[in-house]
Amino acid sequence: MRLDGQTRLYAGLAAAPEARRRALLGHLAAELGRPEADIAIERDPFGKPRLTDPHLKYWFNCSSVDGLLLIASSRTGPVGADIETVQRCIPVWEDASATFAPAERARLTALPPPDRALAFARLWTAKEAVLKARGTGIVHGLAEPALAHLDDLSAPPPWRPIQMHVGGECYAVTWYTLPIDEVLVIAARAETSPKPGTT
Repeated sequence: MRLDGQTRLYAGLAAAPEARRRALLGHLAAELGRPEADIAIERDPFGKPRLTDPHLKYWFNCSSVDGLLLIASSRTGPVGADIETVQRCIPVWEDASATFAPAERARLTALPPPDRALAFARLWTAKEAVLKARGTGIVHGLAEPALAHLDDLSAPPPWRPIQMHVGGECYAVTWYTLPIDEVLVIAARAETSPKPGTT
């Protein structure tokens, strides 16, 4: 299903790397108008997948969980994607948020217990998507980019897109929330964005 013009979610995949690889190759072949056999993918030094042919000017990133595969693409520059389910976040949010900035962790623990997993999923997916767009992944933890300033952290979805800053760069983050098989899925897409006030 298309979440927007450049973000697609595939559901019902077998929980195997080969099933995700086949879905990704099929997606890229359709987007690029080429046979799957002509699509060659490599990984950069941080493990991020990319096309081996840089002349195609096509960037993509993907994330998977529980038979779901999220693919974000761009023809203008690097993009990052992350997907989670609130159900998966319920038992792990407290330990996983240990790598967040102290102010973010404090905000999470101050929320009513039923709201914490959803708020955590929102922060986690945005941070992962930005760091994947940046090309570093979570190697250096998740303290940055910081999101403690979100004034609606406990608000239910839908959430408005935001701008996030890390390493002197600006990223546009969009969240997608949808129920699949009675499970709330949170997905985030991030891509480089002009800084406010620039063209």
